[in-house]
Order: sequence, then structure tokens, then C-alpha cells
Amino acid sequence: MTSAYIFFGAIAILYFIIMIPVQYSYISGMKERSRNTSLSQQEMYDQMPVQEEQLHYHVQGNLFNLPSALVASLIYKLKHR
Repeated sequence: MTSAYIFFGAIAILYFIIMIPVQYSYISGMKERSRNTSLSQQEMYDQMPVQEEQLHYHVQGNLFNLPSALVASLIYKLKHR
């Protein structure tokens, strides 16, 4: 039983580590897009096509992606002070 916990815990940690660069690139891309269009965040999301809204929801809104999104956001804020 404990080996199963270790196995699934290792998979979760590996997923968390792999998703940090993905989340970071997504966050930096969204910030760059916001700067280039000079729209507020809400206006930018209102003008997104449905497919892009779904992509944003799955990348940022998934519970499994929350820890890596928080770490990537923290890294982005520290690099772009």
C-alpha cells in the first residue's frame, strides 16, 4: 500500500515539476500579449475566441495545475520586478 502512495506521489511531483516551465511560458505570453494590445486583462479575456478561453481554463483553472501555476507566477514576478 505504501509503495502505491510513493508511486503516485512521485508521479504528482514529476507532473508538478514538468508543468512549471509550461505555466511560466503561458503566463509570460499572456503578459506580453496584454502589453502589446494595451487592453486590460478583462477586455483581453472578453475578446478571446471560445477555443482560446477553453485552453486558458484548462491551463490555468485545472486543480492539478494550481501548484505549478503558483510557482510559475512567483518566478515570473521575481524575474520581472
